[in-house]
Amino acid sequence: MDEYIGQIVVSKAGRDAGRAFVIVGVADDAHVLIADGQLRGLSRPKKKKLKHIRPTGVYVEGFPNSLNSGGLLDADVAKAIGNSGFGKTHAQGEFDVETRCN
Repeated sequence: MDEYIGQIVVSKAGRDAGRAFVIVGVADDAHVLIADGQLRGLSRPKKKKLKHIRPTGVYVEGFPNSLNSGGLLDADVAKAIGNSGFGKTHAQGEFDVETRCN
């Protein structure tokens, strides 16, 4: 499951629904650790069930190596999400029609 590290995902459930995150670790078979560099930093990643995130198939280039070397900052994570096209739309909590509750 380490192949998921560095992938940008969008939360489908919870108060962070619609926000974009980067997978920074794997907790177990059903959970990953995610961070966005703003509300959830690398020092305090959120544990999230796999069924509550939507994978985008977009990976941050060189992310696993930077994470392992310790040279990665929260600002780098936030910038990577923004540069991938998920920053403003998803990070501000705007919902797709499919995820909105009526």
